[in-house]
Amino acid sequence: MTEVRRAFNAALLHVPHPSPDWGARTAPAGTVNPTVVLITSCAGLFLIAVNTTVINTALNAIADDLRMGSGELSWAVGIYMLAVASFVVLGGRLGDLLGERTVFLGGLAAFSVGALLVATAADQWMVIVGRLVQGTGSALLMPATMAMLRIAFSADRQGFALGIWGATGGIGFALGPLIGGALTDALSWRWVWWGSLIYVAVLALFAAGSLRAMPRPSERPRIDYLGVALLAVSLFGLILALQEGPEWGWGSAPSIAAFAVAAGAGLGLVLFELRTDEPLLHLRLLRKRALLGANVGTFANTLFLIGVIYFFNLYAQAVVTLDCSAMLASVALLPFGLSMFATSLAMGPLADRVGFRWPVAAGLALLGVGGLLLGRLDSASDYGGIWWLLVIVGVGTGITFSAPSAAGLRALPSEHAGEASGIINVVRYVSAALVISLGTILFTEVGSDELNDSLKRAGASAVEEDRLDNVLTGAPSQVSETEAKLGRAAREDFRTGADEGISRGFAAVMLALGIAAFASMAAWLLLMRAGRPAEPQGP
Repeated sequence: MTEVRRAFNAALLHVPHPSPDWGARTAPAGTVNPTVVLITSCAGLFLIAVNTTVINTALNAIADDLRMGSGELSWAVGIYMLAVASFVVLGGRLGDLLGERTVFLGGLAAFSVGALLVATAADQWMVIVGRLVQGTGSALLMPATMAMLRIAFSADRQGFALGIWGATGGIGFALGPLIGGALTDALSWRWVWWGSLIYVAVLALFAAGSLRAMPRPSERPRIDYLGVALLAVSLFGLILALQEGPEWGWGSAPSIAAFAVAAGAGLGLVLFELRTDEPLLHLRLLRKRALLGANVGTFANTLFLIGVIYFFNLYAQAVVTLDCSAMLASVALLPFGLSMFATSLAMGPLADRVGFRWPVAAGLALLGVGGLLLGRLDSASDYGGIWWLLVIVGVGTGITFSAPSAAGLRALPSEHAGEASGIINVVRYVSAALVISLGTILFTEVGSDELNDSLKRAGASAVEEDRLDNVLTGAPSQVSETEAKLGRAAREDFRTGADEGISRGFAAVMLALGIAAFASMAAWLLLMRAGRPAEPQGP
């Protein structure tokens, strides 16, 4: 196996994992069956990958049923990402402390509690809390799925196992919207989570037996609980300030307090992690330009991977725009998902031949071009003018899915691979939370202005802010209720304004992502410029 291919195996989904000499284990209670462990690991990763994207095609139905606005919907999606970002490195350390079997089953238990909360939700806060608990469960599960393979398979077979594991994750990401759309249309959005509960129950029974022979840790590593707390407080404070800032007022006391808490905890995290002997995040590794480049590429990739799926569903399912059903919206996203998956598979052989620098730069350029072109959409646009743009963005997303992190990990000694992938993983999930939060601000601001401008031209009064937030979800009942409060003459202008507002809001987010992609391309080329050492360097 080539050095590049090894780097790709380490980079897939960027899960923090131990270096070969970490986490000594006692002799197993029985013979570990690598095939059964692989099935269990892939089944766990498939659950995580599907549930990262499955909610997006159910958003319209959830908003319609629970009277949720675009702000609450962004919390429901973003808080899952935040929880994973905050606790995924802790999940890996707990595996070293308690054993992968215990952590895997614990992650399934937490995930099932979160799924139950969402499935039985009577209001928006049960959905948000349920997604928080699900994200915590995923943070425990994800490192365990990879660590189990490194324990069960010999070194010469780990590449094979990790390749299947990574492909399973990619398929799960792609199938999530389809599964969500099918269950939402055929049964109910709640069955997205009832279905998860059934899947988890079967997987837990299988894992309890299949992982019984897994060896237990013989050492008790120190866990940086202060680092975990500071990271969580910093991230949650930042997203709270961004999410609620438009409603509180950016200069209000609550907004300033939330930003101050986030900044204080973030500064404390950096100072503490640089001084402790066993940090949660090995920030000193960021002195390596290649690792900085890996994070830049991962950041841009995640903006599109999550941003396109989330905001396209708001746009496509809105009753005043394309008016797609949940299933039809997921089918409409297939050009994005299929092109992304196919291109990501081709990147390994391509990188073997030409390296990482220019293919990743080309991928970032495609993201930029696709974002700028999607930024031209308006209420007159139809799907015929969109699908090929989704292909462009999908190809760019596929090129940059694992290649940037593989380039960064290749430039580091193998003993630092787990530490570096932990940093990249946090960056990926923080980026996901940020694109939902900041994108929602832009989507709502542009959409609100377009809608109220349309009503003003018609001589009707502007729609109140809280009702605007609900209208911009595009949910049928929320649009109809607001429309009913207007005079007959203003209703047509309201529909036209809502159509233009949602279309322009989606376009504004895509335009911003395109600009971010070009900025990331420039940073990538600077950090990975020719002449820099390509082989592993010391810390």
